[in-house]
Amino acid sequence: MTDNIMLQEAIGAVRKGQRVRARDLLTRLLRADKSNPEYWLWMSAVVDSIKEQIYCLESALRLDPNNYAARQGLVLLGALPADKDLVPAPPQRRLWQVALNDEPRATGIKGLFANPVLRIPMMGALGLVVIGLIVAGIFGFGSRRQSSVAMRPTKTPGPPPTFTSTPTSIPKTLAVIRVEVTPSPTFVGPTPLWMLLEATYTPTPMYVETPHPISEAYRAGQRAFEQGDQRAALDYLHQASRVEPNAADIHFYIGEIQRLQGENKAALDSYDQAIEVNANFAPAYLGRARSHLSLDPDANVLEDLNMAVSNDTGYGEAFLERAGFLLNQESIDEEQLDQALDDLEKAVQLLPDAPWLYFYRSQAALIQDEPSSAFTDAQKALELDRTLLPAYRLLGYTAALNSANRTAIEALETYTIYETEDASAWVALGQAYYQSGMNYYEKALQALDTALDLDNRLESAYYFRGLTYLKMENGQEAVNDLLTARRFDSRSFSINLALGEALMAAGRLNEARGQFTNALELAEDDPQAVRAHYRRAQVLEALGNPQAAMQDWQALLDLPEDTVPVAWLRIAEERLEPTATPTPTSTQTPRTTPTSTVTKTPRPTQTATATKTPLPTRTATATKTSTVRPTATRMTPTPDN
Repeated sequence: MTDNIMLQEAIGAVRKGQRVRARDLLTRLLRADKSNPEYWLWMSAVVDSIKEQIYCLESALRLDPNNYAARQGLVLLGALPADKDLVPAPPQRRLWQVALNDEPRATGIKGLFANPVLRIPMMGALGLVVIGLIVAGIFGFGSRRQSSVAMRPTKTPGPPPTFTSTPTSIPKTLAVIRVEVTPSPTFVGPTPLWMLLEATYTPTPMYVETPHPISEAYRAGQRAFEQGDQRAALDYLHQASRVEPNAADIHFYIGEIQRLQGENKAALDSYDQAIEVNANFAPAYLGRARSHLSLDPDANVLEDLNMAVSNDTGYGEAFLERAGFLLNQESIDEEQLDQALDDLEKAVQLLPDAPWLYFYRSQAALIQDEPSSAFTDAQKALELDRTLLPAYRLLGYTAALNSANRTAIEALETYTIYETEDASAWVALGQAYYQSGMNYYEKALQALDTALDLDNRLESAYYFRGLTYLKMENGQEAVNDLLTARRFDSRSFSINLALGEALMAAGRLNEARGQFTNALELAEDDPQAVRAHYRRAQVLEALGNPQAAMQDWQALLDLPEDTVPVAWLRIAEERLEPTATPTPTSTQTPRTTPTSTVTKTPRPTQTATATKTPLPTRTATATKTSTVRPTATRMTPTPDN
């Protein structure tokens, strides 16, 4: 299909109200050529939000500063002030207002264009028709847009509603920065996520397809909803409910639209009516659970979710919702985890291509301490839905756990463009930068500074900033941050060991020796004990006490050989030789040997830390938007070999 034919089909779809098809065609056209202002102009008529409309119109105007329709659309949307130079097209004159003459005149279209009095109004009217189509698309569709991806403000956003249109919504936190009006206005802000799509998604089918032959209003409501016109759909369905008051599905769909529009209290009434009509109607229980969670993220909706599952054992969305609810409890016990895993197994059979399935599976893998599986499932979730913003956060988090730092950085950079106030996401990004080596240390500091500006109680932010300062050989700054981190978690082996290294780098050797002793007492396994003994032996030699250091060197040799780096074993053996003369350890830096506890690229090990790797949790926002906010993981740095 040539671009011209595809554009004409897209325009035809716009005029027919087929927004999903129009957007699909226009997305393909823009992917092929983003420099065509006409594509952007028509795309502005089918996107979901006013912010997206402004983005499209500003893109069209940037490419074509004289584009009247784009400029007028921005004026009508309030993105540009009215231009005094824009003169509205003159009104069409009535036929009887035109002076007749006695000369023979052409007839038909040719005659109309031959008349100079009519030609100008007709051209103006023709222009108004085109502008009208665009403006009608902007306000007709924009004012009745729906949230394509239903993100409930729970600890983890839930899967999409029972029936949705193409998911192209922009996060509520996206702030479009407008610039002063110039001859060629330029959009400043992140690219809408729908521009990342390779293709639009197939709408989720409706739960039931009840014919309702006596109610044309019901069929009209279905058509209106499929075209993205929620307001009209709601009007038609209300009419249908008056004709068939005992139809549970009609009340349910009314509730779904109300929920999508943010009218959760009204939605609850509609769901209750559906349940009153049919107590076994599973979708109504699921809808009611979602609305309760939207009103109160801490609401206990397990009873409704259990009812949804028990009333329809083939209802995949109900299994997914229950799994997500269980996985995001403040503390999940073994029984709840088993139930969530069982629900996910059922969802695999019922909804194998659902993005939320893999999202929740990734969360479950984190709880089970399976970072590799969590990373794989997070990648799959984002592969299935590139507009699923929480998946970028989860992918970045799991990628960092697997030392896939490039992937972590890309995902978290995208996420923080849209969610600028998610402090723990900035910590995760800072962690990924830190693990990427010296070329990223400045970026790591910037990201961690941002996190602490948002929340100065984040222990992990102080921890990773301290490690970054340590790598940059700024011992005292590292000491300051790690002391703060220890105040939040005094029992953390990793923090205590890192603080000892920072004190050693700052030349505070006696304090460093005491700190390594503290770390040794907190060690939970042999690898941690190895690191503490090695560091304490170093600082004792630097203090001129080689005899005391020999006890730590011997302790290294007494520990299981496979837990001690080979280089450290050789050093210990050399120190313990009868004729060996200990070499003083430098007091200016903890990196006195070819090995170091803090490496350029820390990676997860089998070594357990004093504080368990945090899992994705919910952090409530002022607007209660749904985000996935995992506390950044503090990963135990591994020694160099």
